[in-house]
Amino acid sequence: GETLADLASAKIIHPLTAAMFRLRGKEGSLVPLKLFKHQQDALAVASAGRSYVVTTGTGSGKSLAFFIPIVDRIIKAKLQDRTPRTRAIIVYPMNALANSQAEEIGKFLQNLEGEGAGLTIARYTGQESASERAAIAQDPPDILLTNFVMLELILTRFEEVDRKVVEHCKGLEFLVMDELHTYRGRQGAD
Repeated sequence: GETLADLASAKIIHPLTAAMFRLRGKEGSLVPLKLFKHQQDALAVASAGRSYVVTTGTGSGKSLAFFIPIVDRIIKAKLQDRTPRTRAIIVYPMNALANSQAEEIGKFLQNLEGEGAGLTIARYTGQESASERAAIAQDPPDILLTNFVMLELILTRFEEVDRKVVEHCKGLEFLVMDELHTYRGRQGAD
């Protein structure tokens, strides 16, 4: 695939998307991220507003196949309407994966410091304190990272904080299931 800088030059993605998804090179300089073909294909499908499934080996960049299109759409949308709301929910099978992905995307977010993109990401997995949950309900993130159990709880509970989190998802543009698994027994029923 091409680099994100090339795609920004061709006006396929927003320049801030390319600025965010850069990697640390030698001597700590930031270098443009070069996409794999499946990532560039996913970006094209997502840009057309279509659903897709990515299946590829561990460590081959599946997460970027959904994060890049999500971030690009959010950056473009926020130029039109800065109303705070959750535009994407990413559902993980385990908190450990949600935690590691929050850390990983946080590294990329640091590349935008001072750029004015205002992109926000929050974790809502049940590990958060009451004050953290209240903050998410009060000021919705653009991207919400959660797990399937917590997603079911916030959709079925009647706690005011959870209702606000769900209300902020009106007009949701992306629902991502990261890592689909087959379970049996009690866990399968959940």
